[in-house]
Amino acid sequence: MYKDFYGLEENPFKLTPTQKSFFVSSQAKKVIGLLHYGLKQNVGFLMLTGEVGVGKTSLIRYFLSTLDDETERAYLINPTFATSEDLLESLLLDYEIIKTPSNETKAWLLRKLHNFLFEKYQENKKVLLIIDDAQACPDFILEELRLLSNFETDEEKLIQILLVGQPELKEKLNSLGLRQLRQRIGLQIEIRPFNLEDTVDYINLRTLKAGATQGLFTFKAIKLIHKKTKGVPRLINLLAERALLAGYIRSKIKIDKKDVKLALKEITL
Repeated sequence: MYKDFYGLEENPFKLTPTQKSFFVSSQAKKVIGLLHYGLKQNVGFLMLTGEVGVGKTSLIRYFLSTLDDETERAYLINPTFATSEDLLESLLLDYEIIKTPSNETKAWLLRKLHNFLFEKYQENKKVLLIIDDAQACPDFILEELRLLSNFETDEEKLIQILLVGQPELKEKLNSLGLRQLRQRIGLQIEIRPFNLEDTVDYINLRTLKAGATQGLFTFKAIKLIHKKTKGVPRLINLLAERALLAGYIRSKIKIDKKDVKLALKEITL
C-alpha cells in the first residue's frame, strides 16, 4: 500500500530477509567467523543460542551460503522426531544418501550414514549437521546425536553437529541425563540483540535494499524504535513496518518519532 509512496520495490521489513537484504552486523561477522573456526578445528559439537527474534535462523541461512563445496551439510528445522529412525532417515534424505523414505532398520540406516561419512572423509570433505530449534528436541534425540558424534577416525570426527536454539537449550543440557552431551560442546556462541548503532545500520540497509534512494527514518525515530524493541530484529521489523504505514497515512516521506509513537499505539511488543 505504501511502497509506491516511498519508492520501494518490496516490503523492507518482511520477517524473512533475502540474502541481499541480510544485515551482516559486527556481531554476525564474529559469529560466522567462530562457526568457520569451529569447522576448521573439527569441533564435534557446536552450540548457538539466542533469545526469540534475534535472527538465529537468518544468520544460519547466511552462514550456509558462505560454505564451499568441500562441506556437505544437512539442515533440520523440525527436530521433534518420534523415533531415532525418523532422525536418521531425515539425515539420509537431507544428505541425499537416499532419494525416498524407507522402512529400513536402525542398523541399516546407521550403516548407510557411516559409509557416507567415511566416504566424505576420504575425499577430505567435512560433513556438517545443523539442528535448528534444538531446544524442542526430545532428550532421546539429543542422546542419539551424541552417539552419532562417536563416528570418528583416530584423527578426527566424521560429522560435526551444530545445535541452534533458544536459551532453554542451555538449561536443557544442564539436566543430569544430558551431562555427557553437555561435556562434548566444544564451542558455545550466543547471539545478542542489536545495539543502537546496529539498529541504525539495519533499518537503513533494509530500506535501501528495498529500493529507497535515501534513509526513510530520522535518527530520533530509530533511537525510539531501538529503545522500545530492545534491539530485537523481529520486533524492529514489526514496529518499523507500522511506522512506515503511519507515515504514509500522514503523507510523511521521512519517518519521525511521532510516526513511531502512533505505531506503538497499534501493536504490542
